Amino acid sequence: MAQDGSLELLRLLADSAPTHHLDRIGAQPEAHRLARAVALRAEDQRRREGQLRALVDTARDLAAARDPSGVLDAIVRRARALMGTDVSYLTLYDPERGDTYMRATDGAVAPTFRALRLELGVGLGGLVASSLSPWWSTDYPHDDRFAHTTTIDTGVQDEGLVAICGTPLVAEGEFVGVLFAAHRTRHTFTQEEVALLGSLADLAAVSMVQARAHQETARALAALSVAHEAVRRHTEVIERSAAAHDRFTELIGAGGGVTDLTTALVGLVGGWAVLTDAAGTRRSAHGTPPGDPVEAGAVDPLADTPLARAARASGGLTVEDMRYAVPVRAGHHHLGTLVGAASQLDDADWRIVERAAAVSALVLLFERDTEAARQRRVSDLVTDLLAGVLPSAEASRILRKEGLDPAVPVCVVAMRATAVPVSALVLAAASGRGTFGDRRRGRAHRRGPRRRRRPERGSVPARRSAALLR
Repeated sequence: MAQDGSLELLRLLADSAPTHHLDRIGAQPEAHRLARAVALRAEDQRRREGQLRALVDTARDLAAARDPSGVLDAIVRRARALMGTDVSYLTLYDPERGDTYMRATDGAVAPTFRALRLELGVGLGGLVASSLSPWWSTDYPHDDRFAHTTTIDTGVQDEGLVAICGTPLVAEGEFVGVLFAAHRTRHTFTQEEVALLGSLADLAAVSMVQARAHQETARALAALSVAHEAVRRHTEVIERSAAAHDRFTELIGAGGGVTDLTTALVGLVGGWAVLTDAAGTRRSAHGTPPGDPVEAGAVDPLADTPLARAARASGGLTVEDMRYAVPVRAGHHHLGTLVGAASQLDDADWRIVERAAAVSALVLLFERDTEAARQRRVSDLVTDLLAGVLPSAEASRILRKEGLDPAVPVCVVAMRATAVPVSALVLAAASGRGTFGDRRRGRAHRRGPRRRRRPERGSVPARRSAALLR
């Protein structure tokens, strides 16, 4: 019968039967002892294998997590499931305050407990943090090995915790927090349970480092993407600006004027554009400017808007909503103002408007220099005609070239400037059709060297302007 019982014990062991099934078999005491020892070892092995599989699954889940907050929540859930405890929780180290604070919990219900902060060296968690070693207690509320405080004890009591085990989280040699597993009844933690919680803490620390690294990499990639987009936009701005500059230069090279420039500007940025000269008269326009129609050469109210005045005061492009104004300058000379509205105004459009103003300044400056040269030529002509130094045929040819008929009588008007500059008087006299003038000092017809006569004190120097009128 003993032999039969021994065989039955072997069959139960082969089938991985629970240890209490062995007690039902009649066999020799030694056979029972050995069979029970083998069964317990097999159960322990199966438990270890189950824990190892659980650790592997935990590692896989944590490795897949990319959010540090998600990693912490997954850690406490796994700890509670693997340890079979009522509650699991995790505190993180706060380097600024020098303590640890509750970061993630699973199974906890008391608000006071979930808001606990543990000073280093205080309570079970504080002792784990200060010693960087695992600590556990079968009955924490009555365990005098730990420094109790009213705040911590109240939180533990509100949660109803009795047995607590804590192990440190150390990442790359630095303390980062404490992982806990706790029961609401007395419980003696075995070395295996403490080791299992330590393994979970190691996985948690590694996962936290990986999650932080992933987050930092994501931030770096996002910053790189932003920088790449900025470079792309900057390149686009440069390319559009260069293309606009080439377009403006091509227009000027082909003999175009300010009208062609404003037309090209509106074609590039949309909306409308108006160019006024230094006197505020309209020189060119394209699109549909606001207000009443203004003829070319007439004073344009757009040259005296607050936006236009602000642009001239600042000396640069001024933008308000979708409108813009930019002074047209050549060195220290103010030549006019370019105002308009665009369908969009990004960096590229700003540069295009500024380039249009710069090229318009060159055109206006060239026109001014051309008019100044013409005025000098006319001045010399009037001088020679009044002095009678030109042969008749040459004088007739020059007059015809200037649009005057030598056969038609002309009159000479002499004017003296008193309240306005002589140059303004000359321009006013020469503005009439078939009229051109000369700026002279002293007598108009005197030849040869002239003696300087000092003007009387307080008097205006003798300056005259002569004009030929058909």
